[in-house]
Amino acid sequence: MSMIEAYSPFTGEKVFSAPSETYEQLAPKIAALRAASREWSKLSPAQRADHVENALQYFRSHRDEIARDVTTEVGKPLAEAAGEVDFMLERAEYLCRFARDGALSPYDLSAYQAEGFEGRIDFVSRHVVYVIAPWNYPLFCAINGVACALLSGSAVLLKHTTAPSVGRHFGQAFGTLAGIEPLLVNTVVDFEQSARIIEEGDIDHVVFTGSVRGGSTIQASVGRRAANLTLRNPFIGSSLELGSSDAAYIAEDADLDSAVEWTIRIGRLHNSGQSCCAVKRVFVHDSLHDRFVEKAAELMREQRQGDPALPETTLGVLFGGAAAVDRLKAMVDEAVQGGAELVTGGTTTTVGRARFIAPTLLSGVAEDASVMREETFGPVLPVARVGSDEEAIERINDSAFGLTASIFTRSRGRAQRFIAAMETGTVYVNRCNFVDARLGWIGHKNSGNGSISLSPLGLQAFCNLRSVNIDPTLLTEA
Repeated sequence: MSMIEAYSPFTGEKVFSAPSETYEQLAPKIAALRAASREWSKLSPAQRADHVENALQYFRSHRDEIARDVTTEVGKPLAEAAGEVDFMLERAEYLCRFARDGALSPYDLSAYQAEGFEGRIDFVSRHVVYVIAPWNYPLFCAINGVACALLSGSAVLLKHTTAPSVGRHFGQAFGTLAGIEPLLVNTVVDFEQSARIIEEGDIDHVVFTGSVRGGSTIQASVGRRAANLTLRNPFIGSSLELGSSDAAYIAEDADLDSAVEWTIRIGRLHNSGQSCCAVKRVFVHDSLHDRFVEKAAELMREQRQGDPALPETTLGVLFGGAAAVDRLKAMVDEAVQGGAELVTGGTTTTVGRARFIAPTLLSGVAEDASVMREETFGPVLPVARVGSDEEAIERINDSAFGLTASIFTRSRGRAQRFIAAMETGTVYVNRCNFVDARLGWIGHKNSGNGSISLSPLGLQAFCNLRSVNIDPTLLTEA
């Protein structure tokens, strides 16, 4: 039996250790989840929303403890970890509001009613949803799947192996609602047991947030499951939210100061650059390029790396440790060898036992450099000069990824043309790296399978559909 262990990215101290649960241990727990979901799904969406919202009080009353746990296990600066608790609560409250406001009401077909026909399409519970959450935004990403599943009437099996304390907190908050249990079971399992859950378990949907390679592995397990027709539900769905190489375009009419603040402090440096939708490439119109680079470099030099528990630290340690630093350093060196200018950063340092790469800005990077083509999970940003909107659009779309893209402009017409041309699930105008619960979270191409989360549509995406076809001619009101 393998051991699941977690280490503080900053101190290297072991902060969690437990044996992986086995599939045989989890099978009866999954059966209990299914039984609980049948009772839970009998409640109306508004009733479920009330219970979920009441459960959120756990996170309010344990805010400081949860933030400390996230900082310890993930390396996120303490202020950012506390902010993630707050924004997670806001996101969950919006999802509850969508449920109360009728997001799960039957699809309206009243315009098509006729003599001898009444019909509707219902959104009904899937029953058991398996949520695999990542380390980089352990609260944000977990709540997306957990809240959508619970509000749609399902129970949840949650795997939070890389931030195990967060999984424990979710179990405390959502394990029992309305006197029904278990509605959320938290588990720590290794890759082999997780694959068995997907391929053999009595589940109905799997949610995964993580790398492209991880998403490919999950989808392969979903495919293998389809060969086992003895299962209650061999043809389950998946929601895959994967990585990206998100780009921003600074048009010639952009507000430069705002564009720098958004693309650098928020877009690239938030969470030390460890975000699937972080800005990882910037294309700047020739007329603004040099000023943008100057201002961006100044902001990057202001950052302070070190102990994430200290208030002066603005950038925490990379979760992947020395290997993550080495990978980024190699990408920077390759770009420089290919002719790029190293504007600032590019060096590594050690604080305590943790290695850091300084916030790094590159300009004049070749189009085929890995830093322009691959996902950079850290504070490294290449900037390229473009001569027109058309050139920017072509270069942004020349990517295997399709999560987000951003434009900074004062022209609504230019923004609309940019939006229409993008091959991404989200397009930002005058902002970036900002997930709004009111809007769907969607990935295209290698960034996901287009399965939506968040927004009113996200609740529907976690449901099965049921068509109801009625001949009313012989029916009475009784």
